[in-house]
Amino acid sequence: MAYSIIETCIGCTACVKKCPVNAITGVRDELHVIDPDLCIDCGACGAVCPPESILDELGDQCRTFPRRELPLAKVIDDNCIGSGCELCIHICPFDALALTDAPNSHDFYGVAVVDDKKCVGCRLCEQACGWGSIYIDPPREMLKKDVYPLEVLTPKKGRGIARAQERKAATAG
Repeated sequence: MAYSIIETCIGCTACVKKCPVNAITGVRDELHVIDPDLCIDCGACGAVCPPESILDELGDQCRTFPRRELPLAKVIDDNCIGSGCELCIHICPFDALALTDAPNSHDFYGVAVVDDKKCVGCRLCEQACGWGSIYIDPPREMLKKDVYPLEVLTPKKGRGIARAQERKAATAG
């Protein structure tokens, strides 16, 4: 089962911008939709959804993270074989990974490095790496609201949230 968007969606388009496979469509200020055939269950959309209107593949509500704590790829330099592999670099749809020089080694060309500004934490690189040298932090389990329920991290305010709450109250009553 793919990720899905529930009726509290405010149509902010944050999820559309983060989706690495363009599986999300919708018009601003209206309910968006995730195409289950395109969705790769990466969780990038749920981590940026302000009203937390995205359910993961198990039906659990996704947790929104502050920008400084968004899921990002991390490289374990000692495990990365650098040139000759480059699977993570080739699979990244955002060009968030590149090789860097390894000045202390003459037998290979560098290790993978992550451009935090381009990375969306989609986990494609983590899945592609056969050397265990790249992972996404925080781990996938922490993206669930029931596991990471701290409301302090993402205070809910703004007109969009109020509109979503009004819409939900109108449909319930």
